[in-house]
Amino acid sequence: MLTIILACLAGILLGGGLSLAWPGHTVWAFVLGFTGFFGVMVGINLWVRRKLEAIFKGVQTHIEEAQEQLRRRIQVMQNKNMSGGKGLQKRLEKEQAASILESIAMLDQLMPLKRWNIMAERQANTLRGQLYYQIKDFENAERCFAKSLIPTPDPLTLSMKMALMYKAEAMEDLEKAFRRGVKRFKDEKGVILYALYSWVLVQQGKIDEAVVVLNDGKEKTEDETLRRNWEHLANGRVRQFSNAGLGEQWYALHLEAPKPVRTRQGRFGGGRMRRR
Repeated sequence: MLTIILACLAGILLGGGLSLAWPGHTVWAFVLGFTGFFGVMVGINLWVRRKLEAIFKGVQTHIEEAQEQLRRRIQVMQNKNMSGGKGLQKRLEKEQAASILESIAMLDQLMPLKRWNIMAERQANTLRGQLYYQIKDFENAERCFAKSLIPTPDPLTLSMKMALMYKAEAMEDLEKAFRRGVKRFKDEKGVILYALYSWVLVQQGKIDEAVVVLNDGKEKTEDETLRRNWEHLANGRVRQFSNAGLGEQWYALHLEAPKPVRTRQGRFGGGRMRRR
């Protein structure tokens, strides 16, 4: 808002000043006023964008460093054949949640910028929603997504919103979001949307509808997981439907948990990792 006000003032002062100093040259006064308005708008927006990029980069770096530390700890334990059980898993999840909450707090640096760019808060809320969703704080995620960027900037964020609609049993909204999403996100970008919506239909027992969705998805994305699920459903193998082939992209929605990995001791003490 302040950006527009300052740009208007600059345009008025420059254009009005030229009119007073050089009467009768209305066209030149208009050109100078417009140039002043446009110049101030561009200058402030570039400054705000650099500030936003620096803050987002800092948040992303913080997240990546925390994740790398957790990965190293897990790798060390795996190399030593240490499982730690559910207690260790809960501690790691708690540490991850703490680091994400720190990242969310870092986004408060964006608040002064919303006076200069009305989209700054929506950009921050989009990332906040993603981070809250990651730690399963679905209430805060939904609150942030309600005031986030429109349209949704990427398919994974849209799929998070769709998953929240499923949890809230807002099926009409979910279908509308899916239809709009697959029009925007083409080819491989739309895979997660087809996978999610077909999963929802299977949960509701709407197998025929899921077959139609997957048929469209496999044709447009050429994704192997969608094709395989289409074959399973088309041939009555509903229990074999699985989005596990999408890996972390699917499990990031927290609709299903990956099968646990168990370690079996080999003949000479070496551990082998197997999925159940």
